[in-house]
Amino acid sequence: MTEKRRRSTGKSTLADVARLVGVSTMTASRALRMPEKVSSDIREKIDAAIAELGYVPNVQARNLASASSKLITMVVPSFVTPGCAAVSEALQAILRPQGYNVMLAEANHSAAGENELIEMLLSYNPAAMVHFSFDNAEAAHRLLGNSGLPVIDIGGVHHDSAGISVGVDYAKAMRLLVQTLVEKGFRHPGLLCTQTSNTLFRQLLSGWHSGMLAHNLSPHRVVTSPLPPGFAAGHALLPDIRLTWPEIDVLICTTEEVACGAIMACHAAGIAVPSQLAVAGIGSGQLSAVCSPPLTTVALPYDEMGKLAGKRLLAALQGEEPPVWNELPVELKLRASTGKR
Repeated sequence: MTEKRRRSTGKSTLADVARLVGVSTMTASRALRMPEKVSSDIREKIDAAIAELGYVPNVQARNLASASSKLITMVVPSFVTPGCAAVSEALQAILRPQGYNVMLAEANHSAAGENELIEMLLSYNPAAMVHFSFDNAEAAHRLLGNSGLPVIDIGGVHHDSAGISVGVDYAKAMRLLVQTLVEKGFRHPGLLCTQTSNTLFRQLLSGWHSGMLAHNLSPHRVVTSPLPPGFAAGHALLPDIRLTWPEIDVLICTTEEVACGAIMACHAAGIAVPSQLAVAGIGSGQLSAVCSPPLTTVALPYDEMGKLAGKRLLAALQGEEPPVWNELPVELKLRASTGKR
């Protein structure tokens, strides 16, 4: 696209300006909202980039956002998305004492109406936007970039975030789980993936393939399903998985809810866990500790994600520039569902 076309369409975003200058979107936004907090050299470069790209700042949105708004909007794929409640509660525990309220919006696992959803939420004049395990399409990235608002992505930490990314590397979590199970003697693992964001799905598959290939094991036993990540999915899919790959000795599920559903299906079918089939999952670890038998899992720090996201968000709202990349560690919990091999 030529410079002339960019100017005529007015489609340049604040993210484009930041990229041209070599600063973060947050710095570019701060230069427009609070120029006194940005060096004169950076302000001059940002002004030059705005002129070159033909970026038209949304003055109304910027004024509304700066008018002491105390509303934070949080977009989630579904209210039953694993970790949603824990992250929301922890986030609000940090923000509420500072006078902020969080409004949750369900995207229904679909980006089809995402632009309309983002536009609707922006109409509430929030101080910032939070996304939990939800990917933004390119058009939504532009909307958020033009808004000039702080944006926090919580879930799978990644460099393509629309703002600040807080979470865990799901690829590392999956590799840790695969490595541990292989070292325990399992040689025919299978993977069950249910409905999730593209970012998390890519990370999970990357960790699965690299973990299996590192031990010269075939990564072909993978089932992906559009079913929601709950008990019903694990319960419904287990029979077909065992019919397709009867040699599977351990089934890894991408959420602990799905894993517990698979264990329930094993009980119903008279399959002994873990002697006939071991089961493991990824999740918070709370449900895993009370299912029968207790589930081996990579525990995800949802509470810490919410608290850290809240702290980073407060820093951004106060005109600071917190770290864009915030990766938290995971913890492996070995329990009876994978036995004592």
